Amino acid sequence: MARMNNPQNGPQNPQKQARKRSLLRYWLLAGAFAFGAAILIGRLAWLQIVKHDEYRIQAANQQLKDVAVTPTRGQIYDANGKVLAKSSIVWTIAADPSQISALKAEEGDERSAEERRAERVRTVSADVASMLGLDENEVYDKLIDSESQYEVLAKQVDKPVADQIKEYASDNNLPITVTQDTKREYPYGAFAASVLGFMHADGYGFYGLEAYYEETLAGTPGRLVSIKNGLGAEIANDDREEYPAQDGNSLVLTLDANIQAIAEKYLENSVKVNNVSERGVVIIMDVNTGAILAMATKPDFDPNDPMTIYDPERAALLEGLSDEEYTQVQGEERQRQWKNKAITDLYTPGSVFKLITTSAALDSGVSTPGTTYYCGGSYQVLPNTKSYTCAEGAAHQWQDMGKVLYNSCNIATIQEALKMGIETFSDYYNAFGFTEKTGIDLPAEQAPYAGVSYHPADSMSLIDLASTSFGQAQKVTPIQMITAVAAIANGGYLVQPYIVDKIVDQEGNVVQETEPTIKRQVISEEVSQQVLQMMEGVVDYGAAGAAGRNAYVAGYHIGGKSGTSEKLDQEKREDGTYEKVSSFLAVLPVDDPQIAILAFVDEPHAETEYGSMLSAPLIGNIISEVAPYLGIEMDESLLPSGDVTVPNLVTPNNPSYSQWDLAQVELNKIGLAHRKVGSGDTVLAQYPEAGTKVAAGTTVYLYTDSTEYTKTTVPDVTGKSAALASQMLAGSGLNVRISGDENGQVTAQDVAAGTETPMGTVVTITTAAAADPAQDTSTSTDPASTDSGGTGETDGTEEG
Repeated sequence: MARMNNPQNGPQNPQKQARKRSLLRYWLLAGAFAFGAAILIGRLAWLQIVKHDEYRIQAANQQLKDVAVTPTRGQIYDANGKVLAKSSIVWTIAADPSQISALKAEEGDERSAEERRAERVRTVSADVASMLGLDENEVYDKLIDSESQYEVLAKQVDKPVADQIKEYASDNNLPITVTQDTKREYPYGAFAASVLGFMHADGYGFYGLEAYYEETLAGTPGRLVSIKNGLGAEIANDDREEYPAQDGNSLVLTLDANIQAIAEKYLENSVKVNNVSERGVVIIMDVNTGAILAMATKPDFDPNDPMTIYDPERAALLEGLSDEEYTQVQGEERQRQWKNKAITDLYTPGSVFKLITTSAALDSGVSTPGTTYYCGGSYQVLPNTKSYTCAEGAAHQWQDMGKVLYNSCNIATIQEALKMGIETFSDYYNAFGFTEKTGIDLPAEQAPYAGVSYHPADSMSLIDLASTSFGQAQKVTPIQMITAVAAIANGGYLVQPYIVDKIVDQEGNVVQETEPTIKRQVISEEVSQQVLQMMEGVVDYGAAGAAGRNAYVAGYHIGGKSGTSEKLDQEKREDGTYEKVSSFLAVLPVDDPQIAILAFVDEPHAETEYGSMLSAPLIGNIISEVAPYLGIEMDESLLPSGDVTVPNLVTPNNPSYSQWDLAQVELNKIGLAHRKVGSGDTVLAQYPEAGTKVAAGTTVYLYTDSTEYTKTTVPDVTGKSAALASQMLAGSGLNVRISGDENGQVTAQDVAAGTETPMGTVVTITTAAAADPAQDTSTSTDPASTDSGGTGETDGTEEG
């Protein structure tokens, strides 16, 4: 009988086992699929829901080309519309190194992708560097970095080169972009540099007006949004969006470039010939409005290249320094030359400040012009204290208020202040603006601070009062000093100085205009007139012995005051004396004040350090050119009557006039004009020659490079009106004497037409009344030609 297997105990059915294994695999796969699907769904949810905004932005950034559109920066004009700072269109060249691919591997080329990429980068670097005029290795170092997505290769590239780069990038499928930008230019180089300031490499105003008016000048950037390809190039499409830039507005200054040039010329010369260590300053201000007509600091810098140290003596300080020392000193010297000393530096005003003390004493009523003070040569404010003295130990005896200023008497000025007392003196000190900023629209104006700049009333001692009265115990800024004296000149009103007259848009429309601001009345108009008369007495029409004589220009009512202060907060020099600040402050015309001029040189090292001998001549020469330019009317009664004898100005015959600027000062005093010929410092020849009799206003030519005279051709002026003939002769560098009717026609000239003669030759023209003035078609219609002054000179000091 056959035996049967027990299904529970015996072997299982192979088919059943196979089905179980198949089912298990199914569930395992199903589970794995479900798990994977869950992960995928979760990941998609994370990317599309949680990270949606982030990745949308990243995708847009990869697909969209978003370029900032740089606005055109506003220009800076002088008062006459001359462009002092302008912007031009340039281009910035940049690259995306991460998108520079390797060279395609050729058959048999076993180099790695990195090596092939490096070869391509080297080739591109050489080509681009050649076009941009750069160092090949510097370009290579930027392009080889495969992790970098943006590298600037060059800025301020001109259009022809930018077009060349753009074409090269397109032909070679390179991720190089060319973006429009602007470049700041200063057409006149180192001119009004401390006022204008300059642009930082990152494109914003740095120092000066560029910084103060940054928001006004800069404008508002625009945007250009479009689709780009993988290399960053724009793809033409209808979705291109452009948001135009808003160009910056422009500044029109009160500063007059012609007046500024005159101030800079004479200041630069003074700093040079007097070996000035700490620079010099000139400010010219309209006393009635506070408008700045000129503001110069020398030495200065070229804002087109502000990083270079332009003062040779200061640049020499960098020699032989370690790298660390070089970096520090270089930074300090750059900051020094960038500063506008006229507003950023405090200085000890010295005797110029006596104008303030005198005004306060008169206005407060403790003194009248006739009040007298005694100077015995020394004076003690308190027992057992150091005695005060006057310069060179002078004892001026009894003096009225005008003589106190004339003699620049320290002792009498101290007595004026003591008579007022601390409270009254301090009230006027504050009222004149010495404890506050002037508010001029320039950056970094130095704020006065108690304890260093001045002694406030609650802590001022009688010794402080005495020293402050003559300008030796306080520090002020130059802009504070001239603003205070402008108040003395204009009837007593403290005005706020300003240098921007108006703001205009790109079409020239006036956006904003500055209105003169009167802060307060400090002294009465009566006291203003009294002090002005005393200031004119200091200049005394150029009389020998007058402290202000070197600031005089014949024909003008000029008032002034000199100052020579000691820098007592510094160590003494080897000779036991202190460094000096030599200054002078002038106002003209005294009978109707229009301008004030402050000039000083800081730490001069010359034969004399007195302001009357250094800064007064500087101001006198400035006045000789600025006054005619501004049309300030001459007082004919102040001009010499009859002929003037030309003095001997030639070195070495007259060593006191050896410097050309001092020679000009002597001509200013006697009513003769001047013109420098050459670039030297001393007068080697002159024409007309010494001893020649000439009319007032005749121009004397001073030769500083050679003893040979420059010749000119005499024009034919017969038949012309006297006015036109004078203008023609002056234009040829000749002087003129009129014999006959000054309104008539020329019938003869004593130097024949066509003659070659030295510049400065006096040509006498004979005139007769015109038979019918209406028929005189030769008469000039130029108003300037009708005032020849008998010399043919409408501006006898055009060149200096």
